[in-house]
Amino acid sequence: MDGPGQGRGPVRTRALTERRDVRAPGGAPRPAVAAADATAGAPGEHADPRCLGPGEGAGLLADAGWRRAVVLGDSTADSSGMTVVPGWARATWTDRVAAALRDAHPQFACLHPRGRRDLPLAHVRSTQLGDALDFNGDIALLACGGPELTARTFDPDAVEFELSRILAALRGATCQVVLVVSPFDLTRAGQVPPAQRTTVRARQRLLAERIESVVLRHGCVHVDLAEHEGADSADLWGARAGRLSSRGHAVAAAAVVRTMGRLLGK
Repeated sequence: MDGPGQGRGPVRTRALTERRDVRAPGGAPRPAVAAADATAGAPGEHADPRCLGPGEGAGLLADAGWRRAVVLGDSTADSSGMTVVPGWARATWTDRVAAALRDAHPQFACLHPRGRRDLPLAHVRSTQLGDALDFNGDIALLACGGPELTARTFDPDAVEFELSRILAALRGATCQVVLVVSPFDLTRAGQVPPAQRTTVRARQRLLAERIESVVLRHGCVHVDLAEHEGADSADLWGARAGRLSSRGHAVAAAAVVRTMGRLLGK
């Protein structure tokens, strides 16, 4: 792999200080979500204790020193085809997190390299990591696990190896904090046949254990969304298999932002 700044074209940056078109995975244009759009939902969202309340994100992140974020990983952060639950704003969890950071620090910038859906860690490293390092972010969000869990074969050693390489590169560069975000219970996502659900649940438990081991070695943080589902989780997933609903994205964003707040002693 080329080192930072070598052998690549311009970095594709989504700076959240402006509103403009960006490209979704697969190249289809979609509008960027402004900070106000990402956090201002109908009353249902604000009344949901697993979602951020008005001003909560900015309050939790007010003391953060981070000004540049990179978002890597599979495209659970893609808003195309999102099922909108009434009362929960149409916004991805990554846009919601970036919006909370921008609310706290208006000049905050975020890079989300383009990628296709279901991007395994090996492809994250080969297609996204270079741009992420070029961006010189001080915090990184890595969404991982979904593609590996639903693949025909599951190799936890390979997952651990690839994750370790990515985290080592990010921590060895400018990232002060790296959060690894693993998915909600994928057996409820509409893409796992009933006969395979026990197998996938076992895989997901093992994946969480391996991620915990790797993040501890590299001084990073694991946000396991499966621990944030609660009993009322039926509408976290949308109508399209493997896609989060607007409520799922809101719950995921709250889990990430509140974890960041705890890192800041909030």
